[in-house]
This record gives sequence, structure tokens and C-alpha cells, in this order.
Amino acid sequence: MKSEASNNGQSGLRVITICVGHETAEKVKAATLREHGTFVGELQGYSLQEGELQPLLKLQNAQVPVCVIDFDKDRKLAVQAANSIQLMLRGRTTLIALSEQSDSTLIVEAMRAGCGEYLAKPLSVGQVCESLNRLCGRIQGVREVKTSGKILVFLGCRGGAGATTLAVHLGSYLARLYGKKALIVDQHRHLGHVALYLGQDTPSYDFYELVRNVARLDQTLLAGFVAHHGSGVDVLASPAMLNGSIPVQLDAAERSIRFLANVYEYVIVDCPVGLGDVNLATIDCCDELYLVATPDVPALRDLSKYVDRLSQCNVPPSKLRVVVNRYSSDCAVTLEQIEKAIRQPVSITVPNNPTEVMRAMNTGTPVSPDRRTEFALQMKKWAASLLPVTPEMVPEEPKRRFSLWR
Repeated sequence: MKSEASNNGQSGLRVITICVGHETAEKVKAATLREHGTFVGELQGYSLQEGELQPLLKLQNAQVPVCVIDFDKDRKLAVQAANSIQLMLRGRTTLIALSEQSDSTLIVEAMRAGCGEYLAKPLSVGQVCESLNRLCGRIQGVREVKTSGKILVFLGCRGGAGATTLAVHLGSYLARLYGKKALIVDQHRHLGHVALYLGQDTPSYDFYELVRNVARLDQTLLAGFVAHHGSGVDVLASPAMLNGSIPVQLDAAERSIRFLANVYEYVIVDCPVGLGDVNLATIDCCDELYLVATPDVPALRDLSKYVDRLSQCNVPPSKLRVVVNRYSSDCAVTLEQIEKAIRQPVSITVPNNPTEVMRAMNTGTPVSPDRRTEFALQMKKWAASLLPVTPEMVPEEPKRRFSLWR
């Protein structure tokens, strides 16, 4: 690892190179300094050894972190290094691929590994400056966007927790009961169920197609992407395919979500299981994160690990809402046991009503808010709690043996 060169970091730009030849690295360094950034240094191998992690982690808190990787020495190892860096730094580092080859297949391979730029060698200092300038403008532009709507993220601690069901009902109730402009975004990369649960299993477009078109995204384009449901809620479906890799640029995904939150009053995002880079980018820009679990021992184990991991990722505790789905008073695991295990309060409990919910899923028709079942009443309370309203807007329900809202 070579010494760090700084220009006082005025732009918030920090750059590091991996397996880049010395002459090319010097050009990257000169371009970084010209753009008022900090050149962290050069890593000589694709395999990130323990001693090299510390300089790499200097990118973690940079406003514009950039890692330049040469793909010519060993493309397979370069792809592995790119994936490792994205995981290590939560997808918050922009990767630039360098290569003498400009074949479209190789470019796509680099993009799928998370590279946001692909530069052909031999490089010039001006070429690198243009790339860094482009990246700085893109990232800063995303972060400066203020949203007028609320972004609500649903994340199940494991498959089958019911996060999609809750997201669909909350969105449809906000639209149907309160006339709110609401959108449900299915962020699953393969075979998400949001559209299916709303009886719309043949979407024309999906969320990731929208992300790929973010550069020309406006309300006219958006209108052609979303599907409208009879409840009043709009839907951005997931890709209707089983296999295949979907390259996603994190800044494009974040920019898309923020754009949607300036069009809709409520953007409800149904995330796949896990804390991958796209999920973390979405969580970073959300107002509330609903972590959904069921009241059983395996789910409690998973929930505890999620809470710990979110804390390590510096997700503010004020965003986190723990939701216990399919709850009843005779569950094997009590709410007190859950709260003790995760050291977090349970914010919301949703009652167990398997027959009604399963019928809704199978017919593609959400449970009607007109029904006076415990599930419908709780979802109405949940929707009402999100509104900046006076208490008289929500009709008072008879008290029951135990409170569904904690």
C-alpha cells in the first residue's frame, strides 16, 4: 500500500486503485487531486489481505468513495474483488473498471459486478477527471434530493414472514380509506408477489426497468410504468422471471426511490429477504423500516441477527419498527421474550387470521377494510397512524381483551 495523497478532501472524494499499473495509477492520482479529492493509495492484489482492509475502509465514510479496478490482469479475480468490496462497504463505493478491451460482453460483466463506469486504456488524466466529475455530480445530486412523501420499507426476517401481505394491505388501505396517493414498489429481483396479491400478475414493466431509465425519468414516463389497482393504489412490480442477473446501480436505485417519493404521498417498498446493497441503499433513504417477524423461536433468532446487523450498518434506531405478524395471546414466544431478546420494543402486532389472509392471497383481492375482523381493524389502525390527522378521523373501535397496537 502506497502513501496517501490529499488535496484536503474538499469535494468529499476519496479514491483507491486495485491492481492498476503504476503509470496509470499516477494518472488516477493526478486526476483525483485535480478534482480536489484524496488519493488513498494503491492496492497491488485482487485478494484483499487483512493488512489492506484498513486503507480500504477509509472509503467507508467518504461522501464520494471510488475504487478503480484494472480488469485486464485477471477478470475473474477482478469480478470477485468488486463483489467483495461492495459487500464490505455496503454497496456505498462506486467502482470504475479499467480495461484495454471494450467488448460489450466484457462491459456488461463489469457492470454486473457493480461497476458504475468502464474506462478504456490507455487513460489520460482528463478522461479520469471527466469520470470522477460525473460520479461526484451523480452522487451529490441523489443526496440533495428532498422528498415530500414518506418512504416506508417492509423487510421480512425470513421467507414467509408475511411482509408482502402487510405491505399490500397497508398501501391499499391508505389509498382506499384515506384517498392517499400511494405506490407499492416490489423490489424483489425475481418473482415478487405484490402484483399477484393484487390480481395483476401480468405487469408490462418492473421496478428495475424504471431504475435503468432513471436518466430520463419524469412523471410522463412513470405513468407508463406503474399499474393501477381498483383500491386506488399504484404498483411497480418485480421482474417476472425466475433466473438471470439484474445489474443495479445503487445511486440510480436511490434516485428512483426519491423521485417516486416526490410524486406519491406514500411509497411502500417490499424488499427481498437479506441486507444486500440495494436493500441497504433503500433503507438509507426511507422514513420507517418495518422489520417483520413471526412469534416463533427460529424467527426470533433471525430477528435478533437483523437488529444487530442493522445497528452495525448505522441504521438510526428511530427508523426501526419491529412488527410481529400472526400474533395471538397463546403464542409460544411472548412479546416480552421477543423484546428482551432483541433489546428493542415491538411496535406493531398483527393478529393471526390465516383463513381470511390466505383467501385474499389466492384470489388476488386484499381483505376489505369494511370487514370487522381483527386483521382488517388492525391494518386500518396502522394506516391511520401514518396520517397527520386529528383523532376524530379514525372511528373508535370497541376495546378487546388485549391490545393489538403497542
